[in-house]
Amino acid sequence: MKFSTPARAIAAGCLLFWAGLAHAETGFIRVPDGRLAYTTCGEGPTTIVLLHDGILHAVAYDDIWPTLCRRFKVIRYDRRGYGASPPAAHPYRPVDDLAVLMKTLDVKHAALVGSSSGSGLAVDYALAHPEQVDRLVLAGPWISGFDASLGFIFRALKLLTLYKLGLTDSVARDPYILTKNAAPQRERLKAILKAYPGNLTAGTREQPPAAPAKPRLGEIRVPTLILVGQVDIKDVQDQAKTLETAISGAKRDIVPDTGHLMYLEKPRDFAERVERFMDQEGGPRPASKVNQSTP
Repeated sequence: MKFSTPARAIAAGCLLFWAGLAHAETGFIRVPDGRLAYTTCGEGPTTIVLLHDGILHAVAYDDIWPTLCRRFKVIRYDRRGYGASPPAAHPYRPVDDLAVLMKTLDVKHAALVGSSSGSGLAVDYALAHPEQVDRLVLAGPWISGFDASLGFIFRALKLLTLYKLGLTDSVARDPYILTKNAAPQRERLKAILKAYPGNLTAGTREQPPAAPAKPRLGEIRVPTLILVGQVDIKDVQDQAKTLETAISGAKRDIVPDTGHLMYLEKPRDFAERVERFMDQEGGPRPASKVNQSTP
């Protein structure tokens, strides 16, 4: 049988898809007084670590996962108390947990792709371990050292109160998280929050980094892409502008028709932006082989 050009392209794409996921591994990483659930996929020459936001856990990256796994070694994990990771029993620093994960999986260096508080973790890690970070993608960034506006604080308290009252539908209707036309994504957001009720209170034992990132942003010397949803809240927009100015060579892009969780609304667009950024000159070094043993 002869394949037409479109059919051949589809077949090739399917092979790449399954090739990436065929090397998937799921397990737990032991950290001091706890465990982190993680998943890896792909066997590309470079490594990407996905860092989730403070509302959802690593499942938020489901739709971009297959695309990135075709070309890269990709790691995602649930921070303490999120998703499948047990909540913290004692105070801890997320930067230290990420360092343990990198060491356990024998990852010498990687590109860090973070969303919201995950962006803050990416920046904190780049400052604490600059030799281990090749690139940064900061989506809807929330960085340590920035002061939240009164409006932002009021909104956060309101969302937490609604969530504790069981009004998940009202939480999902927040105008900054998703755009008003993102009905399917809003239903998915609600389903995840209902399935994992600990997500919104997971960070209560998180300790801030030893030094806040904001005054030190000029120390970052790796290629940095900043992505902001068009309807995201002003605090996030302002932080993105500051990051663009403070980090040498950083580029800020507004992602049209998206909110804070842009990878839920436009996963293909998000994944393609990450891929293009990874392909730019000065790309990351080849990744070390990830240890296949599961703790």
